[in-house]
Amino acid sequence: MAKKKGSQLAEIAMDNTPMIDCVFQLLIFFMVTTVFAVQSGLKVDLPQASTSDAPPEKDLSITISEKGEMDLNGTMVSIDNLEEQLRIQKDIFGSKVLIIKADSKARHGIVVDVMDAAKIVGIDQLAIATDKEEENQSGS
Repeated sequence: MAKKKGSQLAEIAMDNTPMIDCVFQLLIFFMVTTVFAVQSGLKVDLPQASTSDAPPEKDLSITISEKGEMDLNGTMVSIDNLEEQLRIQKDIFGSKVLIIKADSKARHGIVVDVMDAAKIVGIDQLAIATDKEEENQSGS
C-alpha cells in the first residue's frame, strides 16, 4: 500500500514477526499439552462377543499375546514377576480392576495364571476384553 506525501511515495508495511511468534507459541503449547493414546506394544487378536463394551483406560490392563508374552500397562512382564509387577501397578494406579486383553489363540492356562496372580495381590474385579461381533445384515 502506498501513501502520497508530497512528491514522495512512502511505503507502509505491517510487521508480521509478533504474529508469527504468537503462532509458534500456540503450536508449542498444543504439542506439549497433547496426550497421546498409549497402546500396548503387543499385537493381539481379541475374541469376538456379541455384548462387548469398551473398557475404561484408567484401570490396570494386561495384554497377553498368542505366544504368551505379557504387557502390563506398557511394562513387559513374565509369569515369574507378574505378582510383583501387579502389586506395584496396583499401588500406583490404586485400581482394583484388571482388564485382561488376551489373544484369541493365547493358551488358556496363561490367562488362568494371570487371574490367580491378580486375586493373590488383592485385585477383586477381573474383566476380559473382547471385540464386538459384527452382525451379519445380509441374512436378515
